[in-house]
Amino acid sequence: MDGASPLIVFPDGLYTSVALLGGLDPTDPLSYTVTLDARMYLDAVRAGLRSPMDPMVARNRALHDVAITAALRSALGAHRVVAVMGGHALPRHDPGYRMAAELAATLTRRGFLMLSGGGPGAMEATHLGARLAHHPSSVLNEAISTLSNPQWAHFPTDAALHLIVNGQWNTDAVTTLHAWQRPAAVIARDTAVSAALSIGIPTWLYGHEPPTPFATHHAKYFENSIREDGLLAVATGGVVFAPGGPGTVQEIFQDLAQNAYRSVGVFSPMVLLDVDGYWTVRHPVKALIDALLTDADEALTHYVSSADDAVRVIEQFGSAEPLT
Repeated sequence: MDGASPLIVFPDGLYTSVALLGGLDPTDPLSYTVTLDARMYLDAVRAGLRSPMDPMVARNRALHDVAITAALRSALGAHRVVAVMGGHALPRHDPGYRMAAELAATLTRRGFLMLSGGGPGAMEATHLGARLAHHPSSVLNEAISTLSNPQWAHFPTDAALHLIVNGQWNTDAVTTLHAWQRPAAVIARDTAVSAALSIGIPTWLYGHEPPTPFATHHAKYFENSIREDGLLAVATGGVVFAPGGPGTVQEIFQDLAQNAYRSVGVFSPMVLLDVDGYWTVRHPVKALIDALLTDADEALTHYVSSADDAVRVIEQFGSAEPLT
């Protein structure tokens, strides 16, 4: 990678987790700040996170994101691609976390390439499952048990939102975040040789949510709108929606619009993990989805309560390819 400015690098392929997070030391609470990911986030905040003050920075960010899109297209190749969307705050001990990890492991073993937004919560679970897909199920169970320790089961959202104050690292917040990062960093380090491919698609707009080390590669963007629309667009094998908040609801209807208008050439199946009625009772999106779809399209939208059921739906429809 060539340095185009102090703020931005132009990758010649996807970022690896090692490239983004190299230097993250489980024993050093402030080590995240030396990683490429953290340094680019800090520089982006200082330059103007949404709207850069320097036109050259804005230009370079755009060129960076174009390069990432090209690298992602190349990496996806002929893979059957499935994405998991879900809340960043989903605790590691939540049943939805385990469901996301188990379905990702199963789909990876069966030849699908798993994608997510690349951050914490349901996204982390997706890449954990994919990473350990070729291990015995006991290894995944042990990893989830380790991550479910009450000391680090919840993503520290409040601290993460205050990682940078007045253009400087908030060392207390960084230390709190590191306590949550540490067990995942250890598991990722210990499984580096055997990790199965998966791709996270995060954004520095939400740079306070660091990319998960469980993904082997990352297509990380500056512009969240490009990243979010693109993630849903490439998942032509299906999109699984784990429990989440307003962001996940937005993604459900963004995917619905892509599907209804066939903007990527196919209706990729929508699979909603309806744990304890999450999407039918607690957040009743089903009625509005049904009202917006034709009967034929409605048949491609499924509400499931187990990882096995989600896998069954994806396998039935996951061979769909976009029109050219």
